[in-house]
Parts: sequence; structure tokens; C-alpha cells
Amino acid sequence: MKLRLFIALLWSPLVFFQAFGQGTDPSENTSISGADLAQTELRINALSLLVGPALDISYEHVLSNSSGLGGSLLLNFSGDNYGSQKVALSPFYRFYFFDQKDYGSRGLFVEGFSSFALVAPYTEWVELGDGSYVEQDQSNKFQWSIGFSAGSKWINERGFSFEIFLGVGRYLLNTEATDEVHPRIGASLGKRF
Repeated sequence: MKLRLFIALLWSPLVFFQAFGQGTDPSENTSISGADLAQTELRINALSLLVGPALDISYEHVLSNSSGLGGSLLLNFSGDNYGSQKVALSPFYRFYFFDQKDYGSRGLFVEGFSSFALVAPYTEWVELGDGSYVEQDQSNKFQWSIGFSAGSKWINERGFSFEIFLGVGRYLLNTEATDEVHPRIGASLGKRF
């Protein structure tokens, strides 16, 4: 009985200090910046603007320190420099790893994505009766693809981000008149808020 009372008295100060000690509130911690607490990021792919010209805008929602979920919208204005996709909507899931900081959704990542796109078909030439050829007008084809990419993301304390990535997707629908694969490449600038 005395042993039980001794153990209870020994543990009671520890429980008291644990219950009423100072907690850690992330909003009061000065080592956490605004970029650490932000859950949403918008980006624009600068590489597609320079090479395309194409507009590629991405949105990402931070799910945890090591993952994010988002989507990308590509509008290809001129044609062949940035692949055969004319318009593409690409949802993605990212897994971040090898991050040595207190917060995540930055550093090296791998990404699984899908793409719903209007794709320019191959050019078909039709021979005329006089032996000359004329390009046959074709409409864009709908394609669906899945793929993966890998890259790296950097974020400063103010929430501005820069990322580079490279990947490939494979079309799953009829590929007789279109490419079988498409690239997913970029150097994006963004802001997390």
C-alpha cells in the first residue's frame, strides 16, 4: 500500500506539469513562416510561354507535409512547338520526399497524372487527279492519358515558388491518328497562400 502511494505521489507532479505546461501553438512560433501554413498554390509554367507559345496554369492543394493534389490547364496557341495537345486538363497527385525542413510540399517529388486533351491528329495528304497533293483538313481528337513525372520545388519564406519537372504520359484511346505519348515538362513560377 505504501508503495502504491509513493508511486502515485511520484507521478502526480509529472502529470500536472504535462497537463498545464506550455503548449506549442503554430501561430505563436516565430520559426514558422507564412509559406509553412499556406495550403494553396497557384503556378504558371514559364517554359511553356517561352517555347509554345502556350499557357499552362496549375493549382495545388497541400494535403500534408509530403503530398499535394491539384490540376493543370494547358492552352496551346500555335501548335507544334509544345506537343500535339491543343487544350488539356490534367489532374495530378504529388508525393514529396527527401525534405529536410520542418514543413513539406517542397523538395523532390514524383507525380502521377492523367490528362483529358484535344489533340491535333497527324497530317494526311490526299493526292489530286493531276498528281499534286493537298493537306486534308481534320478536326482535333479527344484523348485520355495517364503518366508520371518527377521534379523539384523550391519555396522561399514569402511563399513564392519555383519548380522544374519532366514527365511522360501515354494516351489510352485510339492512337492511329495521334501520337501515342506526350511530354509533361515545365519550369513554373508560383505563389503559395
